[in-house]
Amino acid sequence: MTYPPGPPTHPSTPFGALPPRPRNRQALTLVLGAIVVVLALVLAAGIVFVVKARKGDIYVPGLTLAAVNDPGIDPFTDPVLVAGAGNLPANVALTARAGAPDMGGRAVNGTEAGLYATGDTMACDTAALSNRLMADPAKAAAWASVFGISTASIPHYLNTLTPVVLTADTWVTNHTYTTGRAEPFQSVLQRGTSVYVDAAGVPRAMCSCGNPLAPPASAPLGGYRLEGQPWPGYQSREVTRIAYNNQNVTAVNRTTTIVPGAPTPVANANGGSVLQLLNFLTGEVLPQTLGGLLDLSGLPPLSEPLPSPASLNTPFTAGTDEDAERNGLLEAGNPVAAPAVEERAAEDNGLPVGAPASDSPADSPSGEPGSGVPGSAEVPASGAPESPASENPAAQSPPAAAAVPTSFSGAGDLIGSFVFDDAGLAVSCSVPAGAPSGTITLTCSDGVPRTVGATALQRAAVLGATDATGVWTLALSSRSVVVRSASWTVAQPEIPRSAPPAETSTETYEAPPPAETPTETPTTTEPTTSEYLPPPEEPTQAPESPAEVPYSSPAA
Repeated sequence: MTYPPGPPTHPSTPFGALPPRPRNRQALTLVLGAIVVVLALVLAAGIVFVVKARKGDIYVPGLTLAAVNDPGIDPFTDPVLVAGAGNLPANVALTARAGAPDMGGRAVNGTEAGLYATGDTMACDTAALSNRLMADPAKAAAWASVFGISTASIPHYLNTLTPVVLTADTWVTNHTYTTGRAEPFQSVLQRGTSVYVDAAGVPRAMCSCGNPLAPPASAPLGGYRLEGQPWPGYQSREVTRIAYNNQNVTAVNRTTTIVPGAPTPVANANGGSVLQLLNFLTGEVLPQTLGGLLDLSGLPPLSEPLPSPASLNTPFTAGTDEDAERNGLLEAGNPVAAPAVEERAAEDNGLPVGAPASDSPADSPSGEPGSGVPGSAEVPASGAPESPASENPAAQSPPAAAAVPTSFSGAGDLIGSFVFDDAGLAVSCSVPAGAPSGTITLTCSDGVPRTVGATALQRAAVLGATDATGVWTLALSSRSVVVRSASWTVAQPEIPRSAPPAETSTETYEAPPPAETPTETPTTTEPTTSEYLPPPEEPTQAPESPAEVPYSSPAA
């Protein structure tokens, strides 16, 4: 039986002819091909972007903002902070005119008086930091590698350091303990952070986490991007870094420059190094001998020489190309900044990516530290002409100007009393009688002891410290205050220079009220003649009215 030929069939073998493709399938093939081409182009562009990033043309290195005593991620140790020892008051800050404009911030000598602060006790437990590092050999090796020492030398090196409190936001090279090594990154530590410093005043370790610290990279601040939340008062142009070992920041006629040659470290009578630390509780700047906080008697003797502070105070260099890129440097082992970092800083007017609005160029038209910076004292740096209204060398932070001018009353050439606001409360302070020199201890209504420079109370100094609106700002202890009202008085003769009062002191003890002693001061020069009178006659006159004695003696 035969059948009529049906529709053509195609052999099932692979060698048979292919069926014709419908037109709709051809269109689909063209669309898919186009998609593949687009994806290939995107992938190629991504590869180019990555290659450029690796070369430093696009990658923006980070600058981590570390708030007060924030341990951050991957810290080396637990905190070794001493409770309450490093709580820096809000009104203590490094003077805005200290340092020199440098790489978008300002450079400061590590030995600058008042750069670091301290309380009545050390802010950190050095023995605890040493024990915690030595208990973990891997971390100890990573920590020691930052300073080029052996792990056995860690206690000896820590014994050369001293815990202090930062009085300014400070730029450092920080380290985290990552993948078994010390991984460097650029960081700004907020003022109030407790750190260890060496004899050159260079931060070397953090008390909140034990992280080792090194000098920052020699790159412009504006080439980085800020990582983390800026704290109130942060300004990139006021970020300080410690000058490198071949630099010395000087001030001449209120202008700052950087010249070659590091400042000579200050030594005490025993030859040990000292720093001039600000006691933020009293406002005094006092010498503090460095190191010597550990008992090394039970440890093996030092088997290697420790590096000198100057040899470690050099611009940061990275050990790998990856670290160099993350820190804004050209390459491993080279302290030179990457060209892209310098170009970006120039394009952004020296400000890092993510800088707050207060960092706008209008705030610092001249680029000079301290111009347009709220909350920073206008106290000249060392070597500049000093106003008599700011004798206190402590860093100060003046409050905002008062809405009304200071009210002056009385007559004379010396301030006898004044009133200012403290945390919303009116505080009145009185000045001891006489015209003493140096530092005066005031008597204030709130019972808080305060000191002031004697010359700051003289008329010339008061007028010099009063602005165009009539507001008088007074440097008081470790801060500056806006005075609401003040009373003038006539300066009295100085008592300490007269010897006779000391001889007749036994005759004046009968006047117990302290307030009456000032009225007797003018007569203390006259008892030299009354000493020859019969002793019984003097006591009979003193009890009558001590206030009458000053006026009767001069008449005699």
